[in-house]
Parts: sequence; structure tokens; C-alpha cells
Amino acid sequence: MLDFLYRHPVGSIGEFTTLSKSLREKLAGAMSLAPLVLRATLEAPDGTIKHAYEVSGTRGRKAVLESVWMPSEPADIGPVDEHPADGVDLPGFEGKHARHTLCISSQLGCAVGCGFCATGALGLQGQLTAGEIVYQVVHCLILYGALPDVVLFMGMGEPMHNFQAVCAAVEIMTHKEALGFSSRRVIVSTSGELERLATFHRRFPRVGLAISLNAGTDEVRNALIPLNAKFDMRALASFICSIEPAKGDNVTLEYVVLAGVNDTPSQIRALVAFLRPLAGRVKVNLIPFNPVEDLEYKSPSRESVLKMHETIRSAGIRVFVRRNRGRGVTAACGQLAGKM
Repeated sequence: MLDFLYRHPVGSIGEFTTLSKSLREKLAGAMSLAPLVLRATLEAPDGTIKHAYEVSGTRGRKAVLESVWMPSEPADIGPVDEHPADGVDLPGFEGKHARHTLCISSQLGCAVGCGFCATGALGLQGQLTAGEIVYQVVHCLILYGALPDVVLFMGMGEPMHNFQAVCAAVEIMTHKEALGFSSRRVIVSTSGELERLATFHRRFPRVGLAISLNAGTDEVRNALIPLNAKFDMRALASFICSIEPAKGDNVTLEYVVLAGVNDTPSQIRALVAFLRPLAGRVKVNLIPFNPVEDLEYKSPSRESVLKMHETIRSAGIRVFVRRNRGRGVTAACGQLAGKM
């Protein structure tokens, strides 16, 4: 049965040929194989494709859930053997072509309210079930005939605010009888909900962790990520030092670069001072800000980003500049706004 759900998805319960006819009839009235309804796909010039699904939000209202299918390519700046979208080294891919990464959502909207993020401007519109989370991955088999090489929980929502459903989804993704992903090829991103993240890491010690940093000081991070009032940068550093990643693994720190806000000389100096004690435990992804309608933040110049990269690299920290993928269809990091 699991094969019909995850490895070779079928269109109806009637196609579950390993089950008796009477059981298939009972199941057909009790479950749906497609918990999400695809309403639109939008393809950017760089090959990135945004999927827009219709789903029930709060109080039964219809809402739009987005996921993003991205062709892989080298990081803009960083080691050539590094995976493009997530900062995770993936052995065994040598010579393999047409790799893809899928960025999935865990909530409808988001309650964290990060000031630079289109999803945060929506507020929380509803929680996704484990089935709705997993179906974003399974549906790629139907659309493209292939599963992604890497799954990123970096779409709409804060995964730690839908903890039980996200844990159940990760169990299905990594179970050998279900989707069968290696744990290292699943990456969960959080804005900094450290208490639940610690519990998650104990349960899934090999799943990749990514945490939004986005500032060199608490003053600036408070303005960008409201959750910093509860879990500040000192708490973040303590958390990173308290966990023991598997050999070769690091915590990824995501840094959305905002012109004149967190790319100033004082912010860069503070950032390097914060990172030095964590060398060997973290890697940094510099993500040039992707424009969001009605937000006043500006994208940095390439020169500013390259200067940041060099300063951090010179301090002995692994650092990468990530490409802006999917801007043409508002599918880039921070642009998902639940629109078709």
C-alpha cells in the first residue's frame, strides 16, 4: 500500500490492487489521495517552477499554498561541490545531472512576522496536515516523474509552529518503506524557535538544520525577526554549541542581506565576532534580498555582498552566496505570498 501512496502514486483507491475490493471500497469513502488541488504553475526564466495549491484555511476559507521546484546549479560564490540551494554537502552525486530541490511549506501564512518576508505579512491563515506537507513532495512524481534530490522546509510558515505535523511528515519522507529520503537530504529551516528545535533535533539528529540569523546584533535582529525577543543571539549561539551534529554536518545560518540595514561595516564586524566562536559548527548562506511588494527594504549591490563574503571567509567561516532563483514568478526566498 505504501508503494501506491509514495513511490508509484495512483489516481484512486481502486488502483490499490494489493487490497481486497471490499477494503478498497471502504477506504475510498474515508480518505483522499490528493489532499491538495493544484490550481496553477508558474515557470521563471531560470527554470524555477512555483506550484500554487488551493487548500482550506481558517474558518473554511480557501487559501493558496505555494511550493517551489528548482533546478540545481552551483552556488553563486562558494565551493563548487556544494549543493546550490541549501548549503548541504551531498556525497554520491558526482556526475549526476538534472538534480532538483523542492522548497515546501508547512503552514498557510506565518505568525512570526519577519519584516522582510511576504509570507510573514499574511499572518497565520491555517496549519497544514502531515498529508498536505508530504503531498507537495509526492506530487512531483506526478508532475515531473521524479522526486526532488533535496527537500527544504523553507516555504511558507514556521515549521516549529506546526511541530507535530512537520515531525510526522519528516518520518514519512525518511522512512525506507515510504519516500525513503536520506535524512541529510531533508533540511528544516526556522526563524529561531529554539526550544522546539532542540526537541526536533533529538528526534531527527541527521536532518539538516537552518536558522535565520539576518543580523550581527540583537538590536537589528529584533527589528527583523520578532522571535529574537524570546530567543536572542546569545541563546542561538548556546543552542548551536549544545548540539552535536553528525560528522561533517553543520548548522546553516541564513542571512538575508538588506541594503543599508545589515550589510553595514558595524553589522559585518559584529557578525564576524558572533561567528568566530562557532567556526567549525556553522556555515553561512548570504541571500541577497528579493524585492517584496509594499516593503521598503532594498536589494544590496553585488559588491556589498562580495565584500561581506570575503570578510566572513577571511575569519575562517564557511560562507556561500546563494543565487536568486525564481524572482520572475515571485518564487524566490521571502516572496511567497499565497497568490495564484
